[in-house]
Parts: sequence; structure tokens; C-alpha cells
Amino acid sequence: SLFIVLRRRSPKRASLGAMGDAEEDDEMALAIAMSLGQVPSGGVAAVAAAPAQPPTAAPPAVESEERVVRRVVPADNSCLFTAIGCAMEGGAMDRASSLREHVAAVLLSAPDKYTEAELGFPLEEYVEKIMGESWGGGIDLAVLSEHYATELAVINIQTQTDSHVRREQVFGEGRDYKQRAVLIFDGTHYDLLVKQLFNGAPPALDVRLFDADDEKVMAQARAVAAEEHAKETGATAQPHINFSEY
Repeated sequence: SLFIVLRRRSPKRASLGAMGDAEEDDEMALAIAMSLGQVPSGGVAAVAAAPAQPPTAAPPAVESEERVVRRVVPADNSCLFTAIGCAMEGGAMDRASSLREHVAAVLLSAPDKYTEAELGFPLEEYVEKIMGESWGGGIDLAVLSEHYATELAVINIQTQTDSHVRREQVFGEGRDYKQRAVLIFDGTHYDLLVKQLFNGAPPALDVRLFDADDEKVMAQARAVAAEEHAKETGATAQPHINFSEY
């Protein structure tokens, strides 16, 4: 919009000379600004008298460093299945029963493959145990790794010394799977290792699946395992321990 301001000089201001010109110019500028909605109706005095607005406080800093942490799942004899379900089903914590059923169906479909020598029990007995409240183990990890086409890495931190127990095992390795979930095992219980995006981030924001060749994540996972091993044994944590060597 075009605003036209008519300027009429009063006799009084004419007698004031340059000072009157400056005052009249100020009022003209104020009139134009008011017509544009830029100055409150109180005029220049109101603007000058208005209290200064306090600066807006900056939001509190958020620790943004990502790190691998242990997410504990219930110790209800189904921890392996719950941890895998959480990793593969978007954080769901209620997939244990359906995963037990899937393992049982796969075993029963291939009796020539899943023999008593392989299972440690007759097939029917093993299936009965899995459909009940028996702990899961290596056979179930292998079946579920194939089911999800995902590597399932397990880092074992159990405290007892056993040269026959591998400290780290990756189920599905060598099958060209593109992603990996990482679990931690203390000899009786499985939990899930996840990437926490920032300090205090809720589990809903966890990163639960990683690239299968992400060695940075595995290095962080081994460091967490070293800390957890130290807690179990009461020893000082030694993050340099390479659990993959055992």
C-alpha cells in the first residue's frame, strides 16, 4: 500500500529553526511507521519506556555422544527369545512365545538334520522343552538367525573359567547377511546390547541392528562386555580385553 504524508510546518516550529526541523522529521517518521503497524500507539516515548526483553535462554545442552549399552530383559527363562524379539521386532518385548513356536516347527520339519546327536536330546524331547520354559541356546540362535537373515553375535562374559566355552560367537556368519544384532550372555542370562543415541535416551530410540561389518560397534560391545565381566568378578575393568580371541 502507498501512504502519503502531508507535511505542514507550524509557525512555532518555524521559529525554532534546525531544532524544529529535527523534531518535525521525527514525528513524520513516527507517523509513517505507525501507518505500517511498526510502532505502538504510545509513540516514541512508549517505545523508549518499554522494558527490554530478556534474552531467550539457550536450551540445555544434550550429551550427544552415541554409545553401546546393555538393555536388560526379564529373567523368566525366555530371555534369549525376548532379547532377539526386541532386536528384530522394533523393541517388542512379547515375542518369546511365537519365537519358541517357530524354532519348534523348524526342528520338527527337518528330523534328519536335527538329530539327537545335534540336539543333545531326542528331537521330540527337545521340542517339548523349547515349547515349555527351557532356556534357549545355540540351536535356537542358529534357527532364528536364519529366520531373520541376520547375524546374531553373542559375547559370553560368564565368570567361570572354561577353555571349551567360546567368549564370542556369531551365528549366521559367512551367510552374507547384511545386518547384525548383539547379545551379551553371563552364563545364565541373555541381554541385548544396543546403541544409545544420547545420555538418558529412552529405549524406544535405541538402535538395535547394525551393519554386519561394523567393527566400531563390535569394539564398543566388547568394551561393555569387559566392564560387565569386571562387575561379575569384582576385578578392575580392562576394556582392552579382546573377547573375540577366546
